[in-house]
Amino acid sequence: MKQVFKNCYAFDDVKISKEVIYVEDGIIVDDFDESEADEIIDCKNLALLPSFVDMHVHFRDPGFTYKEDLETGSHSALAGGYTSVLLMGNTNPTVSSPEIYNDIIKRGKDLDLIDIEQVYTITKNFDGKTLDHLESMPESVKYISDDGHGVNDDMVMYKAMQKAKNLNVTMTLHEEVAEVSDFDYEIAEDAMTIRDCYYAYKLNCPVHFSHVSTKGAITAIKYFKDLGAPITCEVTPHHLLLADKGREEVKVNPPIRSKEDRKTLIEMIKNGTVDAISTDHAPHSKEDKANGSPGFIGIETAFSTCYEVLVRSGEISLNDLVRIMSTNPARLLGLNKGKIEVGFEADFTLIDLDESYIYKEEDIKSKSKNSLLIGQELYGKVKKVYKKGVLKYADN
Repeated sequence: MKQVFKNCYAFDDVKISKEVIYVEDGIIVDDFDESEADEIIDCKNLALLPSFVDMHVHFRDPGFTYKEDLETGSHSALAGGYTSVLLMGNTNPTVSSPEIYNDIIKRGKDLDLIDIEQVYTITKNFDGKTLDHLESMPESVKYISDDGHGVNDDMVMYKAMQKAKNLNVTMTLHEEVAEVSDFDYEIAEDAMTIRDCYYAYKLNCPVHFSHVSTKGAITAIKYFKDLGAPITCEVTPHHLLLADKGREEVKVNPPIRSKEDRKTLIEMIKNGTVDAISTDHAPHSKEDKANGSPGFIGIETAFSTCYEVLVRSGEISLNDLVRIMSTNPARLLGLNKGKIEVGFEADFTLIDLDESYIYKEEDIKSKSKNSLLIGQELYGKVKKVYKKGVLKYADN
């Protein structure tokens, strides 16, 4: 099938252009005679961006599908302009067996909404010690994680990194010293980050640091990156948006940090230390949230949040934002998307950058409604999302 996308302002990580984009069978191609096109899409002068890629998402499936499931999570992702996600493994059962992993991957493909990648747990059932299950890990696994927990035992992490390197998978790490976090969550994050940066450096093991939130942690990551350690990192929209909020006011792990921490995260985006923005989309029922469950949904509002905090504020360009929401995370996940170039998949998100909207609970696509932004005015409305040239979402 041949398609032509006309009248768009195309942004990727390096260019801005008013252009016509040609697509054949879901792949961007060189130009052809428009008379050959099966479909011509008038983008009506909207911004066309490579669809976003989220490296840290919770769809709660299996086990907690009253909060979210693969289908509702996928629709929520599309509403936010995302066509690819990496799911965490803190489901029930945990993703510690080929059976659970393969079931999630199969059901995601059968839905045919977005591309779903799935982590495997570092330790079996998050027990903090058992690594034998990694020997039967499916070959398609790209990342392993005990997200929601840090791997507290030093020797277990040392052995886990050796295994990860031998198995050619990357760790994506939640950094938190459990014994310390109840007393000082900042030191809890910093201390484990420093340990794992050093391990990654000495063992030459690829590591991706999840939801980095402190000045100390991101500074350590930059230091070891500069030494040549094979490490990458992400920050979340909510840690860029908020500061100086107590855990009683905003319950999330890692907690909302200080203004100095927030300022440093933004500086580390500007100097290239931060590789990706990931949402840590964490659906919870109203009852669970009232009982203290940490986190909130964010995949539907991530672009608008980051566009406001980073681009409209003048901190970075829209090209830079595309780099950390699309190009880099696609590369880190080994996906052929994230750029508007010949040979890449035609995953496009069309956005009205000037349109403001009120984020209403009744408009939320997620099964859960635990957003911090309900009732807020946001800018940058996602209008349409195409995955390999197929329209998957349209704002009504």
